[in-house]
Amino acid sequence: MHNFSVLLKGEMQRLLRYKILQISFVVTLLWLGVLFLIGSEHVGDFVPLFIFMDVSMMTVLLVGANLFFEKQENTLKTLLITPSDFFALIASKFVASLYLGLQSTVFIALFALFMFDVSIAFVWLMMFVLLITFAHTALGFTFTVYVKDFNGLLAFIIFYMFIFAFPSIFYALGILPSSAEVWLMFSPTHASLLMIDFAFGVSVSWWLLVIGSVYLVLLSLFLIRFVVSPKYVETAVRE
Repeated sequence: MHNFSVLLKGEMQRLLRYKILQISFVVTLLWLGVLFLIGSEHVGDFVPLFIFMDVSMMTVLLVGANLFFEKQENTLKTLLITPSDFFALIASKFVASLYLGLQSTVFIALFALFMFDVSIAFVWLMMFVLLITFAHTALGFTFTVYVKDFNGLLAFIIFYMFIFAFPSIFYALGILPSSAEVWLMFSPTHASLLMIDFAFGVSVSWWLLVIGSVYLVLLSLFLIRFVVSPKYVETAVRE
Protein backbone atom coordinates (compact mmCIF):
# COMPACT_ATOMS: atom_id res chain seq x y z
CA MET A 1 0.00 0.00 0.00
CA HIS A 2 1.62 3.19 -1.24
CA ASN A 3 2.36 5.78 1.50
CA PHE A 4 0.41 3.85 4.15
CA SER A 5 2.82 4.77 6.96
CA VAL A 6 2.63 8.46 6.01
CA LEU A 7 -1.17 8.35 5.91
CA LEU A 8 -1.35 6.55 9.25
CA LYS A 9 0.95 9.11 10.86
CA GLY A 10 -1.25 11.91 9.50
CA GLU A 11 -4.35 10.14 10.77
CA MET A 12 -2.92 9.85 14.30
CA GLN A 13 -1.92 13.51 14.21
CA ARG A 14 -5.48 14.49 13.25
CA LEU A 15 -6.86 12.40 16.11
CA LEU A 16 -4.68 14.43 18.45
CA ARG A 17 -5.53 17.76 16.80
CA TYR A 18 -9.26 17.07 16.87
CA LYS A 19 -8.94 15.97 20.55
CA ILE A 20 -10.47 12.58 19.65
CA LEU A 21 -7.60 10.61 21.18
CA GLN A 22 -7.86 12.68 24.35
CA ILE A 23 -11.65 12.27 24.54
CA SER A 24 -11.29 8.52 24.12
CA PHE A 25 -8.84 8.45 27.02
CA VAL A 26 -11.13 10.58 29.22
CA VAL A 27 -14.06 8.26 28.51
CA THR A 28 -11.86 5.32 29.49
CA LEU A 29 -11.06 7.07 32.79
CA LEU A 30 -14.78 7.54 33.37
CA TRP A 31 -15.34 3.79 32.87
CA LEU A 32 -12.57 3.11 35.38
CA GLY A 33 -14.12 5.50 37.87
CA VAL A 34 -17.51 3.83 37.58
CA LEU A 35 -15.91 0.40 38.04
CA PHE A 36 -14.15 1.62 41.17
CA LEU A 37 -17.45 2.88 42.59
CA ILE A 38 -19.25 -0.36 41.74
CA GLY A 39 -16.80 -2.36 43.83
CA SER A 40 -15.47 -5.90 43.61
CA GLU A 41 -18.79 -7.65 44.25
CA HIS A 42 -20.41 -6.71 40.93
CA VAL A 43 -17.50 -5.40 38.87
CA GLY A 44 -17.18 -8.66 36.91
CA ASP A 45 -20.66 -8.11 35.45
CA PHE A 46 -19.94 -4.60 34.24
CA VAL A 47 -16.40 -4.82 32.82
CA PRO A 48 -17.49 -6.73 29.67
CA LEU A 49 -20.43 -4.34 29.24
CA PHE A 50 -18.20 -1.25 29.47
CA ILE A 51 -15.69 -2.67 26.99
CA PHE A 52 -18.56 -3.60 24.68
CA MET A 53 -19.97 -0.04 24.80
CA ASP A 54 -16.53 1.48 24.23
CA VAL A 55 -15.50 -0.59 21.22
CA SER A 56 -18.94 -0.47 19.61
CA MET A 57 -20.90 2.74 20.24
CA MET A 58 -17.90 4.91 21.12
CA THR A 59 -16.10 3.70 17.99
CA VAL A 60 -19.05 4.73 15.81
CA LEU A 61 -19.24 8.12 17.51
CA LEU A 62 -15.50 8.87 17.31
CA VAL A 63 -15.24 7.76 13.68
CA GLY A 64 -18.12 10.07 12.82
CA ALA A 65 -16.61 13.00 14.73
CA ASN A 66 -13.29 12.52 12.95
CA LEU A 67 -14.92 12.54 9.52
CA PHE A 68 -16.96 15.65 10.30
CA PHE A 69 -13.83 17.50 11.41
CA GLU A 70 -12.19 16.46 8.13
CA LYS A 71 -15.18 17.86 6.25
CA GLN A 72 -14.90 21.19 8.08
CA GLU A 73 -11.20 21.46 7.23
CA ASN A 74 -11.82 20.28 3.66
CA THR A 75 -9.29 17.51 4.28
CA LEU A 76 -11.20 14.88 2.29
CA LYS A 77 -10.54 16.45 -1.09
CA THR A 78 -6.89 17.04 -0.22
CA LEU A 79 -6.39 13.40 0.72
CA LEU A 80 -8.04 12.14 -2.45
CA ILE A 81 -5.78 14.14 -4.77
CA THR A 82 -2.60 12.88 -3.12
CA PRO A 83 -0.62 10.18 -4.97
CA SER A 84 -1.42 7.70 -2.20
CA ASP A 85 -3.41 4.57 -2.90
CA PHE A 86 -7.11 4.93 -2.00
CA PHE A 87 -7.08 1.57 -0.22
CA ALA A 88 -4.15 2.78 1.90
CA LEU A 89 -6.15 5.89 2.78
CA ILE A 90 -9.13 3.88 4.02
CA ALA A 91 -6.85 1.34 5.73
CA SER A 92 -5.07 4.10 7.68
CA LYS A 93 -8.38 5.31 9.08
CA PHE A 94 -9.39 1.81 10.11
CA VAL A 95 -6.01 1.13 11.77
CA ALA A 96 -6.26 4.40 13.72
CA SER A 97 -9.73 3.39 14.88
CA LEU A 98 -8.43 -0.04 15.91
CA TYR A 99 -5.80 1.68 18.02
CA LEU A 100 -8.47 3.65 19.87
CA GLY A 101 -10.42 0.46 20.58
CA LEU A 102 -7.35 -1.39 21.83
CA GLN A 103 -6.21 1.53 23.96
CA SER A 104 -9.43 1.68 25.96
CA THR A 105 -9.74 -2.10 26.20
CA VAL A 106 -6.22 -2.57 27.55
CA PHE A 107 -6.69 0.08 30.25
CA ILE A 108 -10.07 -1.28 31.38
CA ALA A 109 -8.95 -4.92 31.30
CA LEU A 110 -5.71 -4.27 33.22
CA PHE A 111 -7.58 -2.18 35.78
CA ALA A 112 -10.11 -4.98 36.30
CA LEU A 113 -7.35 -7.59 36.52
CA PHE A 114 -5.08 -5.87 39.02
CA MET A 115 -7.70 -4.03 41.08
CA PHE A 116 -10.41 -6.70 41.25
CA ASP A 117 -8.69 -9.89 40.07
CA VAL A 118 -11.19 -10.39 37.25
CA SER A 119 -10.44 -13.45 35.12
CA ILE A 120 -9.67 -12.45 31.53
CA ALA A 121 -8.57 -14.43 28.46
CA PHE A 122 -6.45 -11.62 27.03
CA VAL A 123 -5.63 -13.25 23.69
CA TRP A 124 -9.28 -13.88 22.90
CA LEU A 125 -10.24 -10.42 24.16
CA MET A 126 -7.72 -8.63 21.94
CA MET A 127 -8.67 -10.68 18.88
CA PHE A 128 -12.38 -10.08 19.36
CA VAL A 129 -11.93 -6.38 20.15
CA LEU A 130 -10.04 -5.92 16.87
CA LEU A 131 -12.86 -7.60 14.96
CA ILE A 132 -15.61 -5.69 16.78
CA THR A 133 -13.85 -2.34 16.36
CA PHE A 134 -13.25 -3.06 12.68
CA ALA A 135 -16.94 -3.79 12.11
CA HIS A 136 -18.13 -0.74 14.03
CA THR A 137 -15.63 1.47 12.24
CA ALA A 138 -17.32 0.40 8.99
CA LEU A 139 -20.69 1.15 10.60
CA GLY A 140 -19.40 4.55 11.75
CA PHE A 141 -18.33 5.40 8.20
CA THR A 142 -21.69 4.21 6.89
CA PHE A 143 -23.72 6.32 9.31
CA THR A 144 -21.61 9.42 8.72
CA VAL A 145 -21.74 9.47 4.92
CA TYR A 146 -25.55 9.38 5.03
CA VAL A 147 -26.10 12.30 7.41
CA LYS A 148 -25.55 16.02 6.93
CA ASP A 149 -24.31 17.09 10.35
CA PHE A 150 -23.19 15.80 13.74
CA ASN A 151 -26.70 16.05 15.19
CA GLY A 152 -27.90 13.76 12.43
CA LEU A 153 -25.15 11.30 13.35
CA LEU A 154 -26.21 11.35 17.01
CA ALA A 155 -29.81 10.68 15.99
CA PHE A 156 -28.65 7.79 13.79
CA ILE A 157 -26.61 6.31 16.66
CA ILE A 158 -29.53 6.60 19.10
CA PHE A 159 -31.81 4.86 16.60
CA TYR A 160 -29.19 2.13 16.11
CA MET A 161 -28.88 1.66 19.87
CA PHE A 162 -32.63 1.26 20.30
CA ILE A 163 -32.84 -1.30 17.50
CA PHE A 164 -29.64 -3.28 18.14
CA ALA A 165 -27.67 -2.30 21.25
CA PHE A 166 -30.36 -2.02 23.92
CA PRO A 167 -31.90 -5.47 23.26
CA SER A 168 -28.43 -7.03 23.62
CA ILE A 169 -27.83 -5.14 26.87
CA PHE A 170 -31.25 -6.18 28.19
CA TYR A 171 -30.45 -9.78 27.30
CA ALA A 172 -27.10 -9.56 29.11
CA LEU A 173 -28.86 -8.22 32.20
CA GLY A 174 -31.41 -11.07 32.11
CA ILE A 175 -34.38 -8.90 31.16
CA LEU A 176 -35.00 -10.72 27.87
CA PRO A 177 -35.57 -14.52 27.80
CA SER A 178 -32.96 -16.90 26.38
CA SER A 179 -35.26 -17.69 23.45
CA ALA A 180 -34.63 -14.15 22.14
CA GLU A 181 -31.00 -14.94 21.32
CA VAL A 182 -31.90 -16.52 17.96
CA TRP A 183 -33.22 -13.17 16.75
CA LEU A 184 -30.51 -11.17 18.48
CA MET A 185 -27.84 -12.90 16.39
CA PHE A 186 -28.93 -10.67 13.50
CA SER A 187 -27.54 -7.77 15.52
CA PRO A 188 -23.83 -6.91 15.15
CA THR A 189 -23.87 -5.60 18.72
CA HIS A 190 -25.11 -8.92 20.11
CA ALA A 191 -22.44 -10.88 18.28
CA SER A 192 -19.91 -8.42 19.74
CA LEU A 193 -21.24 -8.79 23.26
CA LEU A 194 -21.06 -12.59 23.07
CA MET A 195 -17.40 -12.43 22.03
CA ILE A 196 -16.46 -10.13 24.89
CA ASP A 197 -18.43 -12.21 27.39
CA PHE A 198 -16.54 -15.29 26.22
CA ALA A 199 -13.21 -13.56 26.88
CA PHE A 200 -14.37 -12.96 30.46
CA GLY A 201 -15.21 -16.59 31.12
CA VAL A 202 -18.92 -16.61 30.28
CA SER A 203 -20.06 -19.87 28.70
CA VAL A 204 -20.81 -19.19 25.03
CA SER A 205 -21.41 -21.83 22.37
CA TRP A 206 -18.61 -22.13 19.83
CA TRP A 207 -21.09 -22.13 16.98
CA LEU A 208 -22.41 -18.75 18.17
CA LEU A 209 -18.87 -17.36 18.26
CA VAL A 210 -18.14 -18.68 14.76
CA ILE A 211 -21.40 -17.37 13.33
CA GLY A 212 -20.89 -14.01 15.04
CA SER A 213 -17.31 -13.69 13.78
CA VAL A 214 -18.22 -14.60 10.20
CA TYR A 215 -21.18 -12.25 10.34
CA LEU A 216 -19.05 -9.29 11.47
CA VAL A 217 -16.39 -10.00 8.84
CA LEU A 218 -18.92 -10.26 6.01
CA LEU A 219 -20.81 -7.18 7.22
CA SER A 220 -17.58 -5.18 7.37
CA LEU A 221 -16.43 -6.23 3.90
CA PHE A 222 -19.87 -5.52 2.44
CA LEU A 223 -20.01 -2.03 3.92
CA ILE A 224 -16.44 -1.20 2.87
CA ARG A 225 -17.01 -2.41 -0.69
CA PHE A 226 -20.48 -1.04 -1.38
CA VAL A 227 -20.87 1.91 1.03
CA VAL A 228 -17.63 3.21 2.54
CA SER A 229 -15.46 3.31 -0.59
CA PRO A 230 -17.95 4.84 -3.07
CA LYS A 231 -19.65 7.14 -0.56
CA TYR A 232 -16.39 8.44 0.88
CA VAL A 233 -15.34 9.64 -2.57
CA GLU A 234 -18.82 11.04 -3.23
CA THR A 235 -18.79 12.92 0.08
CA ALA A 236 -15.36 14.40 -0.63
CA VAL A 237 -16.39 15.56 -4.09
CA ARG A 238 -19.64 17.05 -2.78
CA GLU A 239 -17.97 19.05 -0.01
